[in-house]
Amino acid sequence: MARRIAYTGAPVLTLEQVAEQCRLDTADLQQVLIEQIIIPGVTAQAEARTGAAIREAEYEEDWPEHYGSGHALDMGQASEVLSVGELQADGIVTALAVARFLQRGARESFLHFPDGRPPGVLRIRYKAGADLDAYPGVRSWLLMQAATAHEFRETLITGTILAELPGSFLDALLADITVPPRF
Repeated sequence: MARRIAYTGAPVLTLEQVAEQCRLDTADLQQVLIEQIIIPGVTAQAEARTGAAIREAEYEEDWPEHYGSGHALDMGQASEVLSVGELQADGIVTALAVARFLQRGARESFLHFPDGRPPGVLRIRYKAGADLDAYPGVRSWLLMQAATAHEFRETLITGTILAELPGSFLDALLADITVPPRF
């Protein structure tokens, strides 16, 4: 499983976009609530549902020896391999200068070693993040979730019956980047 090291890109939504989606003036919004709770929350929700990086970040994962050249990276929407190293028995990572290329698919990215996969356990560090201009449905999903989170900020709602949009409609907006299950 890939570990997020740090976000490197800007948040995927802006205060202005959320205000427009909520049909409110930006002066009427609680900036801290939107920027520190709602936007990170819906981003994390989309990443958990899809298995894809939504906001650009650096990730690191360890490949056991049986992962060959051409194996998929764990996090969808990978865009650049930053480093490949061999993980030694004492936990030290030795950087490897090996030929490699990233084959980017719509949902997954595959790391290839044209001269053969180096032996041992490998530690791969890479960047990943969805291009929301290429996948506008993902931005729509994020904005709808942000507006819902803004409207219903509390975990319990009394006296109101809520009906969700059909899951198939909402999930279809994320389908283009959802990583297929692996067995």
